[in-house]
Amino acid sequence: MLSKRPYLVPAFYDWILDQGHTPHLVVDADAEEVMVPTQFVEDGHIQLNISPSAVRDFHMDRAGISFEARFGGQPERVFVPMHAVRAIVDRDSGQGATFPDEPEETFPQSDDDREGTPAPKSGSSKSRPQLRAVPGGEDGATDKDTAGSSPRRADDRTDADPGADGPDDDPPPSPPSGGGKGGPSLRVVK
Repeated sequence: MLSKRPYLVPAFYDWILDQGHTPHLVVDADAEEVMVPTQFVEDGHIQLNISPSAVRDFHMDRAGISFEARFGGQPERVFVPMHAVRAIVDRDSGQGATFPDEPEETFPQSDDDREGTPAPKSGSSKSRPQLRAVPGGEDGATDKDTAGSSPRRADDRTDADPGADGPDDDPPPSPPSGGGKGGPSLRVVK
């Protein structure tokens, strides 16, 4: 299952800033790909002030958070992948969100990685839903029947306001294709 962190951390960040407060990030400094100044790590965690006044070149996406900040007067480049975020907290009120590890959690590798959803395991019966054409339609017409059909008559229109002045903005819809009387169909409503 996709992790909630890449969605909730930016939301809490915006919420804290909108109140004029200071967002702090609690990070698992021992997690893979974390780049933080190790001299400030305590018990495997580091707390980072990520307010706009404390950082430069701040960037947050679904993969992680990066910025430049001063630690002990020295500029340092920081990168925190989303899987390393343990909490985001409003320093002023103490409110925020904590994120425990979840066993089936998956994280995208980049913000452009829309395939953050893991592929179904081989032999798995679950797969992503697929769209397919379904026969149907109220008139039971098939593609052959409608291919050379004449334009619709004025009394066949489905406009909500049949007395409207002026020409139609859209051409009239073609009759539904497919077979089977009474099957599923779509109707255009203006």
